[in-house]
Amino acid sequence: MTKQQLEQTKEQVIDCELAEKYLQTDYIIIRKLFSTFHLFSDKLKQLLEIYDETLEFYPIFLCDNKQMQSVVYWRCVKTALDCIVKGKYKNIDDVVFQKNKIGERFLFRVLFEKQEYFIFDTVLMENILRKEAIGFYFQEVKQLI
Repeated sequence: MTKQQLEQTKEQVIDCELAEKYLQTDYIIIRKLFSTFHLFSDKLKQLLEIYDETLEFYPIFLCDNKQMQSVVYWRCVKTALDCIVKGKYKNIDDVVFQKNKIGERFLFRVLFEKQEYFIFDTVLMENILRKEAIGFYFQEVKQLI
């Protein structure tokens, strides 16, 4: 998909090959020229909506016309939260978050060193792991201050 297609706020239909040999992950991150796009499977979208009602989702349909199959992914849009303690950090492992700005959020998005990350609360992360979601790599972040 092009960056322009990913930025649209309407449904997208993409022709692709969905043979059984391909693993369908629950989370896809796409980086395109200073932009990051987060795509979630239908089952993960339903879970995330329980924890955060402010998330915006736009459908992307992957269609395999030869196999007569289709899969829906949801592009997730979330406003970035300015909650990183000011400092010179070399990587995401060193970043410290301000607890008072995060509040009771289970999920938030941060921008750091031209990168973008979704931060999941432990409760939400455990729920995702319980659902045996595929495609996630969780990394512990420093304590909040």
